[in-house]
Amino acid sequence: MTGWWVLPLMVLAGVLGGMAYAAIPALLKTRLNVNEILTSLMLTYASVQLIYYLIRAPWKDPMGMGFPQTRLFSEAARLPTIIPGTIVHLGVPIAVLVGLVAWFIMTKSVFGYRMRVVGAAPHAARYGGFSEHKTIWLAMLVSGALAGLAGVLEVAGPFQRMVPGFPTNYGFTAIIVAFLGRLNPLGVIIAGVVLAITFVGGEVAQTTIGLPNAATGIFQAMMLFFLLAGDILIKYRLRRVVPQPSAEAA
Repeated sequence: MTGWWVLPLMVLAGVLGGMAYAAIPALLKTRLNVNEILTSLMLTYASVQLIYYLIRAPWKDPMGMGFPQTRLFSEAARLPTIIPGTIVHLGVPIAVLVGLVAWFIMTKSVFGYRMRVVGAAPHAARYGGFSEHKTIWLAMLVSGALAGLAGVLEVAGPFQRMVPGFPTNYGFTAIIVAFLGRLNPLGVIIAGVVLAITFVGGEVAQTTIGLPNAATGIFQAMMLFFLLAGDILIKYRLRRVVPQPSAEAA
């Protein structure tokens, strides 16, 4: 297909699909009080298997020599590059813009204040007249929409087709990014750049010095571990306690 409307329709489909998928943990949370972190993490595996099924059966490229992948996207379904000769595409400034808008909403609007209050103190939110269930639904649907948007930007940018390696560990990497960014949209932008550097640097290290792929994961885990250790050492001080001699021993 060709036409200016292809990419906007892809974005719309990704946003709606992400919202529909995020509605599952939102429903379980509001109806059965099931932890949304656990359900969303477990649904990650379900979504990966769904993609594997689609690219191996109904969406499989008939001219792909048996490889599990979709057809290469047409020119109208690809994001244009903003730096010639590189893979830096239009999704990069869009992601930064989304982060800035999210920061403004979370810090300067009543909706962001309501989300922070409900997340930090649900009882205080109910006392203040905020609906906990409504806030959970809004937060999950917005998060799902942004996740769907991110998927469209990724598949229409560097991949330009659906392949088995497309969704690998994205959800778990996002947890590290969010934690490194201190749950702040502006910090998430910086943390995302840092994690991207580790991924790209890991790939370069594999090809140049033969470093194993697991080394990248070890480096990311070390960053997260040191950040956690920093939080502990900020709140608590290590002190060497010398046992005092008892009165009987004296």
